[in-house]
Amino acid sequence: MARRRLSEAIRWQIIGGMHATGASFKAIGRQLGYHYTVISRLVRKHRQTGAVKDRPKSGRPRVTSEREDRALLRIIRREPFSTSTVLKRTWLPNRHLSTRTVRNRLKAAGMAARRVIKRPRLTDDHKRRRLAWCLARQRWNLRTWRRIHWSDESRFLLHVTDGRLRVWRHRNTAYTPRNIRQTVPFGGGSVMVWCCISHDCKLDLVTTRGNLTGDQYMRHVLEPVVVTHFDNHHLPQDPCTWMITPGLIDPGQ
Repeated sequence: MARRRLSEAIRWQIIGGMHATGASFKAIGRQLGYHYTVISRLVRKHRQTGAVKDRPKSGRPRVTSEREDRALLRIIRREPFSTSTVLKRTWLPNRHLSTRTVRNRLKAAGMAARRVIKRPRLTDDHKRRRLAWCLARQRWNLRTWRRIHWSDESRFLLHVTDGRLRVWRHRNTAYTPRNIRQTVPFGGGSVMVWCCISHDCKLDLVTTRGNLTGDQYMRHVLEPVVVTHFDNHHLPQDPCTWMITPGLIDPGQ
């Protein structure tokens, strides 16, 4: 039978009241309904520690060692998208561990299953070119930036299966490359959307079904939208000059 515990209020009542008045352990036990040994242990604990609370219990022994826990973290660093069910089989295949044990070990290491950040796949060449672009313009002033027109196109999938995916990671590491699920554009029915903005204007939104080819880009975007926009702004030069420079159109057209 489990031992009946003394509440903290009753413990202080025994120490500060009954025992202080000279009552015996047996008399206190009879009055409160406890065996006198319970009262004597409480008084002895108070004399030794000055407290009446129980010491922390050791609890249930761990089923894994620190070395095994480190092995789990190595697996997670290699395969951060693994579920706790998969980890249970690959971590210690000869041990009968629960998925809760796996999650507890990862949480103890400061990790949690969080939503995966998805970003377009970037090759090393993409990264080098983006960095070079930024470095070449790092000293531009606000007046220069306000003259820039920003354009971009994006594909919106009409039919996509996007199941929720979680990744085991530490806090503030969402954008660490190994924690990002890279996506590949296109696939399935889609609509391509193009737009251009600047500091003081916004061009018309252009939408096309399917792929936006070079010819479609000229007929649906550059000629009717971009060229018209710059022509209306009375540029001191031919409105197509800025497109010829980067090789967007053939100068002979």
